[in-house]
Amino acid sequence: MISAIARTSMRSRAAGNVLRSGDHYPSPNGMHLPFNTQKKGFKFLYWGSCSFFASLPFVAAWWQIRKGNGTKDY
Repeated sequence: MISAIARTSMRSRAAGNVLRSGDHYPSPNGMHLPFNTQKKGFKFLYWGSCSFFASLPFVAAWWQIRKGNGTKDY
């Protein structure tokens, strides 16, 4: 029973890919996005924001450890 369901879902997914595979309206790289990727500072802004948001959990953990300063019993 499970294999029949899995095969049915695989068939429907394959048919959907065939229907959507036509690229009738090609666009240059990055032109389909709602912001301009061709600006000079874009890569710095992109990687800077990625780095900032990825480092937030570590900064929050450091802040929580430092806040106690080793003098309080939690």
